[in-house]
Amino acid sequence: MSDLVRWRPGTQILQQEMWGERIGALRPVTVVEDVPERLALYSHPNTRIVSCGVENRRSIELSERIDLYMKMLEPGVAEFHEEVSPNQHVLTLTPIGSWHSIWLFWTADWRFRFWYINFQSPVRRTVEGIRTHDYALDMVVRPDLSWELKDLDEFEELVSRGFFTDEQAASVRAEADRVVNVIDSGGPPFCDGWEEWRPDPGWPVPSLPDNWAEISDANAR
Repeated sequence: MSDLVRWRPGTQILQQEMWGERIGALRPVTVVEDVPERLALYSHPNTRIVSCGVENRRSIELSERIDLYMKMLEPGVAEFHEEVSPNQHVLTLTPIGSWHSIWLFWTADWRFRFWYINFQSPVRRTVEGIRTHDYALDMVVRPDLSWELKDLDEFEELVSRGFFTDEQAASVRAEADRVVNVIDSGGPPFCDGWEEWRPDPGWPVPSLPDNWAEISDANAR
């Protein structure tokens, strides 16, 4: 890794969020910090993004919902559409080599709301930025560090159907146990004061690349 070229703060990159081997979302973000121990990225409010997720998924019964998730892997099933991200600030802290990332959410006027743990494969760098593979399981951590798992039912159903391998499932479960231990002990980054972080006011809102459709198509097979 000694020849790795790191991004300078303020660099705009594209975050590719994968579902299986297909892109589920494309999100332009700004690099906050790119150091050996972590990659920190900032998502501006009201940013144009691209996604192909299932709308109103919680209104759909679990087994049918999982059917839809699995069908999204088939060419031509899930269509990409542009949308605007919510009017909120989001900072993502991803420990290098880990199976999770930690998202901090603020309101538009910078009132801290909560931490959100996304369980995912270790980050890979691409020509455009980074790529992550989502593993369905999430965790919400409140400001007082009380926490709860989210989407455990979806994760377990996807595991039972073989969508995730036994090795992937074991890695995610082990990572969840590690994260819980850190939260319960008040360890980093939960003790590091990131709630008070603010972006450089000179950073512009990042934009989707003009060739986002080509990037999506190239990774949708």
